[in-house]
Amino acid sequence: MKKYTGFTLVELMITIAIISVLLVVGLPSLKTFMQGNQLVASTNELISAFHVARSEAIKRNNTVTICESTDGTSCTTTGNWNNGWIVFVDGSLDLAAVPPVVVPADRVGTGVPCTDANTGTDCLLRSHAAFADNQLIISGEDVSTSASVSSTTFNARGLPRSAAGASLAANFNVCSLDETGDTISSRAMVLSLTGRVRVSDNAAVITCP
Repeated sequence: MKKYTGFTLVELMITIAIISVLLVVGLPSLKTFMQGNQLVASTNELISAFHVARSEAIKRNNTVTICESTDGTSCTTTGNWNNGWIVFVDGSLDLAAVPPVVVPADRVGTGVPCTDANTGTDCLLRSHAAFADNQLIISGEDVSTSASVSSTTFNARGLPRSAAGASLAANFNVCSLDETGDTISSRAMVLSLTGRVRVSDNAAVITCP
């Protein structure tokens, strides 16, 4: 007599019920995990960009600006760093003067890549495209005035300056939001007056929407 093997209808329904429960429980946790990873990665990418801006300013003995940018070439002032940013040599270097004179930064931006041939003019060092996650918000805030920070210029000594040319200390908030706009998790990149950057999880220095 031939013997048939396989699932019965009851066993199949139980299996489907178990899978459904696991999906309901597991998917939110998976999404939170992925958002947490995105938060850490985004903060690290921003820190890396500020390190490049500061080190290049010192190395080139010139001013270097990092600013938010939606097109990868020009600076914007939307207040949303999650739209992307650029790092560029900002301010021509008059090599004929002794010692060389740095023309003030204009914070406009440029799409011309840096080469050995244009080290004395504005040129692009690095660009970062917008983040695909529309629930990720990155914003900058001046510590002393609470004003929005859309750009930072490092002078040849590696010191950060505001758009007005004043010393700058700022917090860059990286916030992950849920579908309702509430904050799930957050971090901050803290920029000191000396140009050093560090990560903070202190809620007192983080401002999220």
